Amino acid sequence: MKLTIQNVTKKYSTRDKKRNEIHALNDVSFSIGDGEFCAVVGESGSGKSTLSQIITGIIPATRGTVYINDIEINPVQRRKNKEISKKIQLVLQDGKSALDPHFNIYECIAEPIRNLCKMSREQEKKRVYELLEQMELSRELLKRKPHELSGGQQKRVCIARALATNPDILILDEAISGLDVLLRKNILDTLKRIYQESDCTMLFITHDMDVALYMANRIIVMKDGVVVEDTHCNGNSDCLTHPYSKLLAAAMMPENDKSVKTA
Repeated sequence: MKLTIQNVTKKYSTRDKKRNEIHALNDVSFSIGDGEFCAVVGESGSGKSTLSQIITGIIPATRGTVYINDIEINPVQRRKNKEISKKIQLVLQDGKSALDPHFNIYECIAEPIRNLCKMSREQEKKRVYELLEQMELSRELLKRKPHELSGGQQKRVCIARALATNPDILILDEAISGLDVLLRKNILDTLKRIYQESDCTMLFITHDMDVALYMANRIIVMKDGVVVEDTHCNGNSDCLTHPYSKLLAAAMMPENDKSVKTA
């Protein structure tokens, strides 16, 4: 499934007397081809999370258009069209707050299946078990509530929930933020395996250039709401040409190691 962002701008008005406008996004355009793994990289405030919310219909753009397979999509259409919701899923940064605290883990994963897919209860159960295995989680967790899980387990449940509908596009917004080094590496490797085993297009949003280089075959770099670089990569920083991109890569390097490595 192809995703196209065309001239997308998002403005916010300040609350001071001058009522100035802040451009969270400024005329952003790019396309992601079917089956691509694309990372969007930038510091906090670069506009990357705003972009993910516009793509998924959580907030509207001030200007510009989002297309899925050349069909224009807006927030109203996305809310009304279950097929669109099923085909594009989002994993948010905060795993705990993304899960309903009143649901057990089985219900958290099964909810999108019940809302968006036509499955019998037996098929639903089978799908939930498949997702648990895919995310390397034990069935013993199914009766627990989200607060009873570790941060890493919560993240894996969120990813399982997003994968439940077999989406064509999976957007991961800072999906490994807040985890320790070992958990980050484990989840990154799980995501890489899922990508290799599926036909899913992935948009991975992160502030870590080293993670982007480790995961993606294409990197889009954003600064102050603008795309400053869009490049295909092969796992090392040689693909980066813009000074800001190189600065992000250099910031991730240990002083005694000038090669970019994953956490």
